[in-house]
Amino acid sequence: MAKDILFILPPAFEDPALEGRWFCPDGALVYGALAANPHWADQIEIRSIAFPRPRPEVAALVGEENQGLPLLLFADPATAPADAKRRDGRAFLQGGLAICAALAARYGGAGPHP
Repeated sequence: MAKDILFILPPAFEDPALEGRWFCPDGALVYGALAANPHWADQIEIRSIAFPRPRPEVAALVGEENQGLPLLLFADPATAPADAKRRDGRAFLQGGLAICAALAARYGGAGPHP
């Protein structure tokens, strides 16, 4: 059975345009939710994607205009939440809060506080 795929930047990364190391605020939220819900990692596939764009692996699935991370790609678009974006028969969510809420709804565990 295919799994939902979470595309996410590494916890810390370098941006060639800026000095220093950085983290993605939405990615940090998702990493925190994964730590609070370790069973999610057994239910989904997690792919760490390097910071620089283009991100060919992501763009090939959802288009260049949708390569912002984190991104949750649903294995079965028919089961995606109503607010999921759609492209070429695929369904996906972007943004830490939306992804964490969807993972909690799909796989149980702690979700974002309302």
